[in-house]
Amino acid sequence: MLQEFGIIFAPLTFLPGIGLLIQSTSRRYIELIRQLQSIIDSDKKYSTEFNSCQNQRLRMFKWALSSLYISAILILLGSLLAGLSIQFPNISNIFLFGFLILAVLFAAIALGILVRESFVSATLIDEQLKF
Repeated sequence: MLQEFGIIFAPLTFLPGIGLLIQSTSRRYIELIRQLQSIIDSDKKYSTEFNSCQNQRLRMFKWALSSLYISAILILLGSLLAGLSIQFPNISNIFLFGFLILAVLFAAIALGILVRESFVSATLIDEQLKF
């Protein structure tokens, strides 16, 4: 019985980490949207490089958040399949672990995108210091 609960809840141990990544990424995304709104509201003109970097950041946050959400969904599905595999043993473990492997892959993709975004942000700061 205890082993069965472990099978069901083991995938869920990833959720708090994914949730924290979603929370921090969402905060940064909201801050970027605020910055863009203040840019739109102001009459100040920015360079093409500045605008390009901001657009890149916007797209990267969108894809990172989407990847993290997909990862969370896959974790939940993996846990659901783990529970179903106890009741229905013919559910393949390969299928079950496939969801978890995909979840980790999507989380890794999101982290890669966020690392790239940090470099774009650094480029943006360099661009701002030129003025």
